Amino acid sequence: HGEDAKGKKDMGAPNLTDQYWIYGGDLETIVTTVHGGRQGHMPTWDERLTPAEIKILALYVYQLGVENP
Repeated sequence: HGEDAKGKKDMGAPNLTDQYWIYGGDLETIVTTVHGGRQGHMPTWDERLTPAEIKILALYVYQLGVENP
């Protein structure tokens, strides 16, 4: 999603700092996406991050969208 989380169109990585979310921007959906990935779009992170790390990452991503409505 890039260093500024504003997306990388050439990679198919959407902007995480706006209010437009493909799968939903609520915390539970972000946790689900980070944990299980999105087939063909984003890898799963459940084998690389602990459940606590996934939650921390999801909270960070969530606040990106909340702070920039």
